[in-house]
Parts: sequence; structure tokens; C-alpha cells
Amino acid sequence: MNFIGIDLHTNRFTCCYRTEQSNVEVRNDREMRTFDLSVEGLAAFYQALTADTYVLVEATITTFSFVRLFRNRVKEVIVANTYELKQISLARCNTDNIDADKLCRILKMQVLSGEQTIWPVTIPPEEIQDLRGLFTTYRLYRKQETQLKNRIHSLLKERLYGFIREDIFGKKNRRELRELSNDPVLHFQINQLLDRLERDQADTEAVKEQVLLAAEPFMAQIEILTSMKGISVFIAIAIIADIIEVSRFRDSKAFTSYLRSAPKVANSNRSVSIRGTNKQGRKLSATLLTQSLNHVLSASPKLSRWYERLVEYKKAGLVRTGVRRRVFAEIYQMLKKGEYHYGRDPEKHEAKMIQYRSFLKKHEKTKNMQKST
Repeated sequence: MNFIGIDLHTNRFTCCYRTEQSNVEVRNDREMRTFDLSVEGLAAFYQALTADTYVLVEATITTFSFVRLFRNRVKEVIVANTYELKQISLARCNTDNIDADKLCRILKMQVLSGEQTIWPVTIPPEEIQDLRGLFTTYRLYRKQETQLKNRIHSLLKERLYGFIREDIFGKKNRRELRELSNDPVLHFQINQLLDRLERDQADTEAVKEQVLLAAEPFMAQIEILTSMKGISVFIAIAIIADIIEVSRFRDSKAFTSYLRSAPKVANSNRSVSIRGTNKQGRKLSATLLTQSLNHVLSASPKLSRWYERLVEYKKAGLVRTGVRRRVFAEIYQMLKKGEYHYGRDPEKHEAKMIQYRSFLKKHEKTKNMQKST
């Protein structure tokens, strides 16, 4: 067996090679090589790969695309969670060689001992990776929208204009805002910010449409998820992008923990402390669900009563996390069993799916017309 630890960067990667027969008493029982992330560099890297080679590489933004290039040439590729590696690394001096060597030693110890020390990150299919990328861009635009609105609101407050934030969010007061002041500096800033805000909002809608188009292969899962009241097609797609496959999770607790909705509990003697959520999971679904939490609560009287009862004596943030956990636990059971939600409203559910299918059909028709011309 051969073992390779890879320290990956954007333009090159450093490999540490070890074999099963490496002598731990000999310092030079390893081989270090650095390759450029190019056609020539990859070709040289492939030459050392064999069918009995194990590879460990740390998860970065380039890792998934990199791993797809050679995972069929080796026995197994393990993508390690960055947060998990930091917990077990005691090295104070880090270089590319040290990091690659550390990864290689961890990999060899795990494979030969059979003891799981690194839990691998699932390599998502390209369709899921595309969705995750689109959602990242979508959240960037939404963040910029919020910053622009805050700046406009700040300028208005500074000059004692009595506009509230809701007036800026809507489009009906935009003309009044643009013609608000005779002050040329304020007039310039407001119009510049509004122009940028409107462009960002148009871009956000374009990205959202692309998300809906890219999610078409997951129609079956979307139909199951949208059967729950309060779960839109967009939120359903976000959940799919986060989890990839429900079969990856052993139970609903692991599922909710991965979606950052199950806080850690620490017990020591008679004391119990509630800690933060799982930083190794994904937070997109939790973020979008929190933003639409009022809609989720209004759609479920039982959940709303539970929320109102707990929020009287617990922190609102903890209770919101509890609401997300309950929603995600039900979603886990729905996906695992392939069943609609027990509180499904057939008419409203069908309306969601008809609207989504109509959108896809309209886009396909437009695409065909463009091809014909």
C-alpha cells in the first residue's frame, strides 16, 4: 500500500509519499514532491498513482474539482474537514512539507490501524457543487443589498428625513427618494446607491432563476420537501444542496447537527452546559429557514404554540434553533421514507409545484425559440 498526503494550494500542491513498509526509525522514510497545478504538473503526479494508493487532502475551495481528476486512479481519496484537522494538529510551525507530511502520517495510521480518526467529507456531485456555488453568489448579492439599504437609511437619518427602512425596501418610494433633496452631494449619493441597489436586486433575481433551473434533476426531492407548510421550492433546493443525500446520515440527530440546528451538550459531574452548534456542518438551510421562520410558524399552529410557550422563559435565539431542529427532524423522516408531510395541504402543495413546473417549461420554451432563431 502507498499513502499520499497532499497540501493543496491554488497554483500548486505538495505531496508526501509513504509506503506500508516505511521504517518509523528512519527520518528519510518519506518522499516530498511539489507539482504545479497544470497539465504538465498533473501528468507527472499521475505517474506515481497506483490502484493500492490512499490519498488524504484537506478540504479547500479547489479540493473537490482537484480530487475528481484522479480519484478513479487510486484506492481511496479522503477529503478531510479543515476544522477537524486543526483539532488534532499540534504543530506550531507550518510549511507545505510539514502539512503534507502530517496528512500522510494521519492517513497511514488510520488505514493500517483501522481506527477512524478522520471522518471524510463527502465529495458532492457536480450538480450539487453548482447549486452550492449559485447559493453563495445569491447570499453575496443579498448581503450587498442589505449594506446598500443600511447606507441609504443612514444618509436619510443624518439629514433628518423621516423615512423608515420599510420605505427603502419597497419600490413605490424610490422616485421620491431620488428627488428628495436640493443638496447636490446627498442627491448624488442617494441616486448612486439606488442605482446599485436596483442592479443588485436584478442580479439576485437572475441568480435565483438559475438556482431553480439547476435544481430540475432533483424534482422528486423538491416535491417531498414542499409538502411541508412553510417550505418553498427555493428553501427545498437549499436543503438538497446542503445534504446531498439523506442516506448519508445515520439518524435525525446527525441530520439536524449537520444543518447546524442541534447544539452540543457537555456533561461533567452534575453540571450540564449547552454549547454552540456543529461548525463542521453547513448553514445555508438554517439561514434561509430562519429568515422565513414567521411563515413556518404561522403555517403550523402546533409549532407556533410550542414556540410561544418556550420563548416566555428561554432566549429567543435558542428557541428559534429549537424550531429549526424540529423542522429538520421532520424533513429527515420525510426524505428517508419518501413520504409527504403529514400536515400537507394538497391544494397549496400542488400550487407550489405547478408554479415551479410552469417556470421550467417557460424557460425551456424560450430556450428552444432562441435556438431556432
